[in-house]
Amino acid sequence: MSAASRPRPGSPSSRPDLSAPGAPPDRWRWLIPAGLALLCLAVYGNSFEAGFALDNRQLILRDARVHALSWENLRLIATHSYWWPYGESGLYRPLTTLSYLFDYAVLGHAGHPAGYHAFNLLLHVVNVLLLWRVVLRLTRQQWTAAAAAAIWAAVPLSTEAVTNIVGRADLMAAATSLGALLIFLQWRDDDTDAVRAHRSTTVRHVLHALLIALLVTAGVLAKESALAVLGALVLLEGLSWERAASLKRLAMLAGACAVPLGWWAWQRALVLGAGGPAEFPFTDNPIIGAPFWQGRLTAVQVMWRYVALLVWPAHLSNDYSYPQIPLATGTVADWVSVVLLAGGVAAALWQLRLHRPALFFAGFALVTFLPGSNLLFATGTIMGERLMYLPSAGLVALAAIGLQQASRDLARLRLATGVVAVIVVAFGVRAHLRNRDWTDDETLWRSAVASAPASAKAHRALAEALYDKDPSHANLDEVMASADVAVALLEPLADTQNTFQAFRQAGAYCLDKATQLGAGAAGDAPAETRRLYSRALNLLDRAVVIARHAAERHPGASVEPEADAQRLRAAAILGLGNPSLALNAAKRSRSLAPMHPLGYRLSASALLAMHRDEEAVMTLLTGSIVTGDRVLGQEAIALYADGVDAEGCAVVGSGAGSALNPQCAIVVRHSCIASAASYQILTKAGRSEQAAQVKAAALQGFACPESLMDRTNSLVP
Repeated sequence: MSAASRPRPGSPSSRPDLSAPGAPPDRWRWLIPAGLALLCLAVYGNSFEAGFALDNRQLILRDARVHALSWENLRLIATHSYWWPYGESGLYRPLTTLSYLFDYAVLGHAGHPAGYHAFNLLLHVVNVLLLWRVVLRLTRQQWTAAAAAAIWAAVPLSTEAVTNIVGRADLMAAATSLGALLIFLQWRDDDTDAVRAHRSTTVRHVLHALLIALLVTAGVLAKESALAVLGALVLLEGLSWERAASLKRLAMLAGACAVPLGWWAWQRALVLGAGGPAEFPFTDNPIIGAPFWQGRLTAVQVMWRYVALLVWPAHLSNDYSYPQIPLATGTVADWVSVVLLAGGVAAALWQLRLHRPALFFAGFALVTFLPGSNLLFATGTIMGERLMYLPSAGLVALAAIGLQQASRDLARLRLATGVVAVIVVAFGVRAHLRNRDWTDDETLWRSAVASAPASAKAHRALAEALYDKDPSHANLDEVMASADVAVALLEPLADTQNTFQAFRQAGAYCLDKATQLGAGAAGDAPAETRRLYSRALNLLDRAVVIARHAAERHPGASVEPEADAQRLRAAAILGLGNPSLALNAAKRSRSLAPMHPLGYRLSASALLAMHRDEEAVMTLLTGSIVTGDRVLGQEAIALYADGVDAEGCAVVGSGAGSALNPQCAIVVRHSCIASAASYQILTKAGRSEQAAQVKAAALQGFACPESLMDRTNSLVP
């Protein structure tokens, strides 16, 4: 056979070399997939013990769309974004949300996490078997395929995709991508066989194209990055380019994908456009706020962090946000990472002459990594281990090819097999241990703090997890210590780039601690309590500034963050013994969020501290009417003198309040003023129907003067 007619390495015209060293007999061939499935079970068997950590509670337990199988829930899933109604992150993943619905409502797993983990593990097993078949078809080496699949099955970096329930998006995207790749390989093989047999396979071509289009569409409905598989298919075709056949395949594939992917892009644009722009905090990904080239240089540096964790996964974390990974500053190490990347690309291209499957898997890793790499555009996270789930398959396959190429005889192959076994065992043990970190939020964030100690988000989230875990909050000292670390890491950051939640939470913890110490009036409070109130006020002042900057950047955004911080500020200022200043903070909170009852209660507390009891009563009555909080009304009634039946002072059908006994006259006057103030507040808030009901009740129930209802000046402090 001449060199020109010899099949190229990895080309579809070659067939699996089942006589190669290490190839199992036909009757034992089933042992490989069975062994791979058992390996996955051994590595992730303890994942069933993990709970609903991190985003799992929000996306599964608190998303009513997945709690019952109904046409309405299906409609809501199809017409709203992934995080609806809690926020917008630019994600549209209805197929992933449907899988949660299937788990929760159809299979009946509800709040039992084991069933969800079983679903994820099944997907991982499917993906491992698909990789095995893909590598086998490309390399025609049974040993290489089995080694690649076995290593990938145990890669510890994949735990964030497999053990984390909502990592399912990555699992589903990988399954559709590897499935599409396998069908494309079959398509190319069928074309070669058809040419040899001189027969037409047009129908099979159409079926292959449609199946790939279906898988790619399903992939992007599970996770947007699945679109990258089209680039991998083009790369595969380009490595064995045959002008007429290749053009025909790519044209048929483009035609089959055009309609479903066009529909997906249109539907996604409609859904995300209706939900408002996504917001990516600077602290989650500092590349967002960096100049273009500094951001790209940082992204290259992060690429090598992924590779390092893939090879040596000693310290894994679910969070690497600010300032765990500093922006590149042009140091020698930064430029070395660029040189290494260029060298890796050159080495991969060299394989074009030596081993085309090796070049393909290198390209596959890069192409599937690009959507989340921050190289093309800034994403919502600077680094996330789940993003390496599918790209790591390409790198592992590349490593397996390298081991096989270095093993030219049986002795070396046995040595390579031993190396693979050691890697699989070591990776499996590490992944097994990593699964335990996903038990709950506390275990997860403790591991994050240990592995990424410079992440402010990790320290803040650990404080929240500890606070939520103990209803008695006896652990407040530990909670505050973790929150203080987060604040210290964020302190130097500009207000326009900072995170509101860290300062707000730290301030709230200080208030809780002061309450625990039994703070009374400022003059009687111990020094530690006063220090806690002062610390809380400083933190909350910063939170207010950050919230205002965020509101300025996004007109129309919720003002609740500042309102929340102002309410907490009012409580802290009251603790410091300055009720007049506390009243200002409470009034500001009420102007921003008039429907929240706490603003009225804090205003009343400040007024009572200033001995303005009558105004406190009217404020509580107003809050009760506006918010519908009956407790506020009961607190107002309790402030009247003993013996006053405030609820019996309505004068339906009677004359003016002055005709009542003196005690009831006071109640009616207060009720009229509170009703008028409520009418004005509700009208301003755009609640015209509720405002009209309040006005009618005041005129009929208390015979309030109609002129009072239309006053525009402030009726309550």
